[in-house]
Amino acid sequence: MLYCGLLLFIIGAAAIYFTSDIYVLWAMRFLQAFGGSAGIVIGRAIIIDLYDKQKSVTIFSQQSQVSGIAPIVAPLIGSVFLKYWGWNSSFAFLCIMGLITFFMVYRYVPETNKRIGIPDHELQDEKGLMEQLKMIISNRDFINSTMVGSIAFASLIIYISNAPFLFMELHGFSSGTFSFIFAFNSLALITAAYITPKIIRRISNSSLLFIATIVLLVVCTLHILIAAENLSVALEIAMLYLSLLAIGILFPITSAHALSPFKEGRGTAAALLGFMQLMVTFLMSGLIGLLEADSIIPMVVTRAGMALIAVWFGYQIFKGKEAAVQQSVA
Repeated sequence: MLYCGLLLFIIGAAAIYFTSDIYVLWAMRFLQAFGGSAGIVIGRAIIIDLYDKQKSVTIFSQQSQVSGIAPIVAPLIGSVFLKYWGWNSSFAFLCIMGLITFFMVYRYVPETNKRIGIPDHELQDEKGLMEQLKMIISNRDFINSTMVGSIAFASLIIYISNAPFLFMELHGFSSGTFSFIFAFNSLALITAAYITPKIIRRISNSSLLFIATIVLLVVCTLHILIAAENLSVALEIAMLYLSLLAIGILFPITSAHALSPFKEGRGTAAALLGFMQLMVTFLMSGLIGLLEADSIIPMVVTRAGMALIAVWFGYQIFKGKEAAVQQSVA
């Protein structure tokens, strides 16, 4: 699946480099995204195949450094390619990255699907796709964790898409200063990926998840007040940094919580997790687009509203885990 997905990604990027037709570009971008999604889905499933829940949080923390930083760094790299070599040079770079990734998968990624080679009659008890989906959707841990993770991902993407407007148009910073602020905020995701495995040695995953949602809500609410009163751009940067720190903590924990309950259908669960993340992002970004104004208020209010919902789902996870612990003690 990884090989097929990467080949589609490489073909799509190469085709875009050579095309001058906008409709072909759209079609190939769809093909590129369709192929690239295999890496997101299969990568998560491989982690769950190889590691237990506690260890998988550490691995997902390392993975989230790439998943979280890439959307922040990519526009900066893309702007350099655009300035010096033209728009299609970015797709030449993506094609080369796809080829390198294909080789890395071939060279270093083991096969973790333990069902390969097992006779069909021994797999008859396995559920079909629809049964797997029903099983996954009926799992409260999956739904609660997926909703928190989806909100965190949407909050990150909303920040990324609105940051140029906030800092360059509203506050009048140059592109160089904006790049510095953007890079500074990306350190929050690196910091979160570093500290999360250390924190979970002292408190439970569910407790840390719940605390992170509360921090995200408080910070996003404060950002509304700061933006409404035009208090200080430094305070806005601080609020965004702290919100990204909370988001960076939520990424690995929600992924591990959502996928670890399943011994069967992990790939399906990973696909549904990725789908939900992108769907929530699509809906929330569309909402902000409908509320478009010469203000950053729609963005900060939307992020705060999503954080409030995340707190509710986070509390459900925390309450469920605490009840399970008390039951096991009793």
